[in-house]
Amino acid sequence: MGLNRRLKNKNLNGTHRLEKYLRPQWGWRTFLSIFGLITVYSLIYFDLEISLGNLLFNSSNYLIDILARMLPPDFSNLNVLLFSMVETVEIAMMGTLFAILLSIPLAIFSAKNLTPNKFVYSTCKTITIFFRALPEFIVAMILVIAIGFGPTPGILALGLHTMGFLAKFYAEAIEHIDPNPLEALKVMGASKRQVFSFGVVPQIMPSFIGNNFYILDRNIRMATMLGIVGAGGIGYELQSSFRMFEYERVSAIIIVIFVTIYIIDYISSAIRSKLL
Repeated sequence: MGLNRRLKNKNLNGTHRLEKYLRPQWGWRTFLSIFGLITVYSLIYFDLEISLGNLLFNSSNYLIDILARMLPPDFSNLNVLLFSMVETVEIAMMGTLFAILLSIPLAIFSAKNLTPNKFVYSTCKTITIFFRALPEFIVAMILVIAIGFGPTPGILALGLHTMGFLAKFYAEAIEHIDPNPLEALKVMGASKRQVFSFGVVPQIMPSFIGNNFYILDRNIRMATMLGIVGAGGIGYELQSSFRMFEYERVSAIIIVIFVTIYIIDYISSAIRSKLL
């Protein structure tokens, strides 16, 4: 009986300690933060003059009408759509490669533990933030005016914009590496190149591969939209179909885009599972 009472008291003490630890997580600061978020989003809702009633009852009728016009999908020119979709994937792949090549040196010099000095760090950090802040559409429109219609503006727009994201991802991965292998290599007399090759690269490789596939998946979707401003690919076909009110063809294009992204996502997941 005494043993059971001690075990029971021990469990109660453990429960009290757990409650003492958890209770502050839902203290007055948490509830005040939740109330503040609700207030802010309520003000945003009224400032934007959003009407759920109009959206649900009036706009929904137009949406149903458009969806009805999109059926059945028109695959009469499927070969043209597939050719444009392949071009879109090629634009995304080239844009991703361009972003990777540009972002690697920027990431190295914008990582706090590898940058040579604060000036280089600040410069590279500013470059990545600048291109990350510029939407692809703006860059693509500028490049279409400067270069002309075609896939080249799309490749450059995707590469410059996603370079900012990849450089940020790579730099964060480098900053969070374990410094012990690097110190061990330095003690053994390894050069800076050897320290980077054998101490940094193996640690960031899983993150490097995962981020690259994520950006490729994103760039395929964005390359679809960049075609609307004349950057080539299936986006041009989508824009033309909307302008001509060919909604059956629009639904066919959407299906082709969905199937393509689904296949690429499946392939990328299989590759990641093999490499990581």
